[in-house]
Amino acid sequence: FEANQNVLAGRDAKRIIKMYNKVARTLVAFEFLWYKAWVQSIDQAKTGLQATLIIRHPDDNKLYVNFDHEILQLIREAKCLDRMGIEIPESAKIALFQEDKFKTFYRQLHWALTEYDRIVTEVIPVTAMVLRPHFNDMEYKLRPGMITLTWTSMNIDA
Repeated sequence: FEANQNVLAGRDAKRIIKMYNKVARTLVAFEFLWYKAWVQSIDQAKTGLQATLIIRHPDDNKLYVNFDHEILQLIREAKCLDRMGIEIPESAKIALFQEDKFKTFYRQLHWALTEYDRIVTEVIPVTAMVLRPHFNDMEYKLRPGMITLTWTSMNIDA
């Protein structure tokens, strides 16, 4: 408005300025409320990190990576807010700093479980009985990921 004074000379100028200021105040209030709600939702999103790495689906009995994608959403939102110069709470920064670790472990686990499932399904029934001890051994080795290891465990890659 300052650059183009002719805009302020019109008869509706005061009404337009008033409306503009009202919209600006509403947007700032909305941003503040959204940010406050986002900060409160951080701990809820991070509860997914306490989940075990692997789960067995009750219907198809297959193994799946147990990763809550709300973590990735939290990380994306934190990155966006950081780029905008908005303060990121420490609890969100912790997840943000571990982004590569989470993505790497997710990809590696997903690949391993997909390959395991592929191999198990390709075994013909005649050889299944011979390979059963090997499958049981593999499941035994995966047990820590189903029982004790979580996304915050220090020894995931062990």
